[in-house]
Amino acid sequence: MTRALVAALSAVFLTAAGPVEDPAAAPKDACPSLGRCCVEGEEYCVHPAAGRGVLAVSSLAGAGAGAAVYMAAGDSLRSGEPFLQMMGLGAVGLLGSGLGAVAARLAPRGETTVLDRPGSPTLVLSLTPGGTSVLDEAAPYGLGFSFDPSFELDGYLAIRPHVAFSTSLGVSQDVDPRPQHTQPIDGQESTFPVALRAWKMKLSAGAEFRMKLPYPALVPARTYMGRIELRYRPRWELRRRVVQPGESDHQATEHHALYPATFGFRWHLSPRQRFTLWLGPRIDFISFTDHGETELHHGSGNVGSFHAEAWYSLDIPFTPEQGMKTSVTGRFNLGYVHSNLDGDGFDFTAAIGFFGPIEVSFDLRLRRMNAPVAAQISAGMIIGSGGGPFVELGLVTEPIRKQEAAQ
Repeated sequence: MTRALVAALSAVFLTAAGPVEDPAAAPKDACPSLGRCCVEGEEYCVHPAAGRGVLAVSSLAGAGAGAAVYMAAGDSLRSGEPFLQMMGLGAVGLLGSGLGAVAARLAPRGETTVLDRPGSPTLVLSLTPGGTSVLDEAAPYGLGFSFDPSFELDGYLAIRPHVAFSTSLGVSQDVDPRPQHTQPIDGQESTFPVALRAWKMKLSAGAEFRMKLPYPALVPARTYMGRIELRYRPRWELRRRVVQPGESDHQATEHHALYPATFGFRWHLSPRQRFTLWLGPRIDFISFTDHGETELHHGSGNVGSFHAEAWYSLDIPFTPEQGMKTSVTGRFNLGYVHSNLDGDGFDFTAAIGFFGPIEVSFDLRLRRMNAPVAAQISAGMIIGSGGGPFVELGLVTEPIRKQEAAQ
């Protein structure tokens, strides 16, 4: 089993590298894993090994500093503790730099730019599997939809509006596992009474602004540290949840979350590898109803936990750039989200409710050569309480450019 797993993982990374050939036959625009190069068509230069080294050292320093201060100062803010965010973000940077080094070493011809690499689709239909093996419990499937068109104002500035909606396709049901009856309850198969029924939905809207900094913008050209993209993502989210504890009347809660100043950057470590970081405050507005009532009682705004995300992405081409009727490209994603919004998180040993969830996913894009539309399939797993597998089917359209919009 272990040998088969190692062989499968090696096949994936070797596919990313392409056929094993003589390094001397590498394309002229290929970027060696241990050398510097200028990426053709991208107007920037990079040293992949040096970039990954800087990412690993800075991530280790951030995670170590966060762990040291957290252990010395305590856990007064629990999952809202900023030093825990430093640990989670640093872990993604360390793992990403390590995975990137392995993938680069398995590419003897060097890395070339993936021309049609997977990204955010324009239209997405997502499905979250449900089901449970516990008697008298119910875990419904989840369905989601998002719309994210892209507008390019020029070669360095782009805007991507965002609208998304998701809901559970039914009512979840949890039972109380403490034995309280000797015979099955009427209408049930077990002796455990129903403790909670719940239904939830989520609505979000916002935009993402992306600006490519001219190379070299922040560091001298001789350092070959790659391109940096600055990003700004204002967003509003509404989460509505209707619960019914036991045999009591139902109660609804609404959580409005504002992200007015979420800023980030994307660092192109190599032609196929990127690291993205997001940081920003959150403002919460909580509303609720009394049991059995429908009128909402609105609360005032409160400053919520600091929002943070870290993502590592690796492009994997499955078909050559020329000579194929259909282009097939992939992208591996590793992410950590720390928001303390839904109560979902990654728990281990006695550390419960402190860290955010971990997301691992893979995107596969298929496009007929020169076609304006492509299909993208994504599958992944959210590791943490309240997480699970998910599948997405996306439709990718070309960005709307300034000249086209003027017409």
